[in-house]
Amino acid sequence: MGKSIASRFADIAVERSMLLGVVVDDDQLTLEMDFCLEPGHPAYEAPGEGEACCFHPGMIRFGGITTLNLERAEAPAGARRFAIQSFAIEGSRCDLACDWGKIHLQARSIRVLTE
Repeated sequence: MGKSIASRFADIAVERSMLLGVVVDDDQLTLEMDFCLEPGHPAYEAPGEGEACCFHPGMIRFGGITTLNLERAEAPAGARRFAIQSFAIEGSRCDLACDWGKIHLQARSIRVLTE
């Protein structure tokens, strides 16, 4: 049996993480992330001077998307990292609000990958 959705985000503070990109491909959506790792995560390192988090690249991949709604926000010119205001997963639904915009989706699978 696979991991529960909540356990896939163990020791990752998604609401303190940064969104780097959104890639939509057929029935799949990938959120490219700079995850804020918490001390229990295997890749955690103490944040450097002046840093608030241990940032680590990764992604959240949603497969088998059945519902997708993207609401793009007006981002500042040249913005490459987008702060996340809210992130919620309930069952197969995900809702994310950030400086990039809002994403609402329902998917058959959710994978969390850290590089």
